[in-house]
Amino acid sequence: MEYLVVGLGNPGKEYRPTRHNAGFLVVEYLMKELQAEAAVLDCGALVSRVRRGGHRILLAKPQTFMNLSGKAVRMIILKYEIPLSRIIIILDDLALPFGMIRLRRGGSAGGHKGLASVLAVTGEDLPRLRMGIGAPAAAVGAVSFVLDSFSPEEKELLPEITAWAGRAVLTWIERGIEVAMSRYNGLVPSLRG
Repeated sequence: MEYLVVGLGNPGKEYRPTRHNAGFLVVEYLMKELQAEAAVLDCGALVSRVRRGGHRILLAKPQTFMNLSGKAVRMIILKYEIPLSRIIIILDDLALPFGMIRLRRGGSAGGHKGLASVLAVTGEDLPRLRMGIGAPAAAVGAVSFVLDSFSPEEKELLPEITAWAGRAVLTWIERGIEVAMSRYNGLVPSLRG
């Protein structure tokens, strides 16, 4: 079976360390952890391939900029003929506390323009993993916050968070969404009270 894992973000060095690129960070973690092939530009995204067990996994980082992510996702779906049930989108979420992940079967975009672009192509019945980046202080606008770098304290926790999210994705592939949701939804272990 073939699966597509799409991390949302913005291309370019200047955007790499930003909160809005949380999805890219998880895909990069999976590429390294699974020793995936080197990524190549394919269908408007950097795409890497890997086999795990009986599954072929495509790991993708759209290079269309966040708000046009649906364009690249559409091209990949058409080229590789991957059913929506075997596609997951990974994205940042202002509404969740930093360090929390939430895997869902589907739903609305919740104000996330990158996810809205994807859902315009696929419909709302698409699995997604939201990564909490916290909310900005009242004096900081949402756009500035998501395009800003993680704080030094947050950067220390990113390896744990991206690994936790990456394991959630692999569990979704290997055991299904219900098992992945029950095991991984919530704060990463080091942030639990």
